[in-house]
Amino acid sequence: MMKPSRFWHRVRHSQIENKGLLALALVLAVGLFVISRQPISDVKLFNVPLEFRGQRPDVEISGEITQTVNVRVRGPRDLVRGLTPTQLSVIADVTDKEAGERVVQLRPGDVSLPDNAIQVIQVEPASLRLVLEPKVSKQVTVEAQYTGQLAEGVEFYSARLEPSTVVIEGAQSHLAKVSRVMTETVNLNGRNSSFSVVVDVETPHPSLRVLTPDPVRLSVEIGERRNFRRFANVAVQWLNPSPGLRLLTKTVTVELFGPKSAVDSIQEKELRAEITTGSDTTAVQPKIVLPTNAGPRIEIRNIIPNEVKFKK
Repeated sequence: MMKPSRFWHRVRHSQIENKGLLALALVLAVGLFVISRQPISDVKLFNVPLEFRGQRPDVEISGEITQTVNVRVRGPRDLVRGLTPTQLSVIADVTDKEAGERVVQLRPGDVSLPDNAIQVIQVEPASLRLVLEPKVSKQVTVEAQYTGQLAEGVEFYSARLEPSTVVIEGAQSHLAKVSRVMTETVNLNGRNSSFSVVVDVETPHPSLRVLTPDPVRLSVEIGERRNFRRFANVAVQWLNPSPGLRLLTKTVTVELFGPKSAVDSIQEKELRAEITTGSDTTAVQPKIVLPTNAGPRIEIRNIIPNEVKFKK
């Protein structure tokens, strides 16, 4: 049997809870009364967000697509006048629509409202004309784009992108025109040494998406400014002289291209134009041997003449 003190405690507690619920109900009732007593107004909201739902995974909405619509609503004056477009949304249902030109109706029932006291009168436009295309994907090359000037005394040597291709996806007509995509612009201003950076890829149409999950890394090689230098009398060295042949070309001219300090440090006597001959040789292309300390960036651009001749 419950003690009297405990019983009265529960009764008092129940009364307190009931008073709280009654107060809340009273506030809600007063609020509804105030709203109900307000004059009814019509308000037109511009640029209400439009959402597409139910789109098939194998089709893509093509062409220019409106992202917002206008909605006329009716309700208590203070309530509708305080609305903002982002408090509403309009759902365009494209469920099971196949590729081709399609029409989607926009009805008052497609509008999501923040309050049941508000009524949708009209959606403008009342319908949308869409073009649905097959969704396709393809692999395209990636090219880097740059801005700015390098520091004085250096120049751009080379660039490498990893990966050098990405897979993009989108509407068939948009993708058919794309063979490459560009990276975001990389600033070279003031740089004086090689560097590596992760870059994003830009697509030529906003509806195209990059599917390749790996980030694209751009490695840029920067080095000392390069220069041409001509060596006019490089001696030809015959490594296997043949008794039946006589060398007619004694010297060749060699053009080198590379970092200025490295090219300028080479002396003509350090260059060798080596040749080897066979039994019936009448002409052979010389092999230019650079000094061992010349460095890896020096290129042999030209040999004049490009063949050494013999006479029997």
